[in-house]
Amino acid sequence: MVQRIWILVALAGLLFSMNGCVSGQVRLSSSDSGKTIDIKTGGSIVVELNGNPTTGYTWEAKDLDTRMLKQEGETEFKSSNPGLIGAGGTLTLTFKTLMAGKTTLELVYHRPWEKNVEPQSTYSVSVNIK
Repeated sequence: MVQRIWILVALAGLLFSMNGCVSGQVRLSSSDSGKTIDIKTGGSIVVELNGNPTTGYTWEAKDLDTRMLKQEGETEFKSSNPGLIGAGGTLTLTFKTLMAGKTTLELVYHRPWEKNVEPQSTYSVSVNIK
């Protein structure tokens, strides 16, 4: 009985200590908008959001603090129904963390050529880079 209690105490301690861990990669979805994340310098933030580029809309970073974050590669699209032309799916954006500090990653879902038009949707997370 005492041995079981010690095992439970050890497991609880491990879980509490992991809660404050800073990850090297953070994967985010639409449900994470408005949250704060902690990540290591040199880590990756992968954001996966619904979209449909065949309509002209795409997700793009807005006012990206390029001292703190750098987009890696182009926005990638994966159709939710590859057999159906024009089907929506998931747009994936990846950002690398460059230096310690705090910044905001803001994304807008818009048609890039339309000027002075509000984006159809926005996404934002606060980023603490350790």
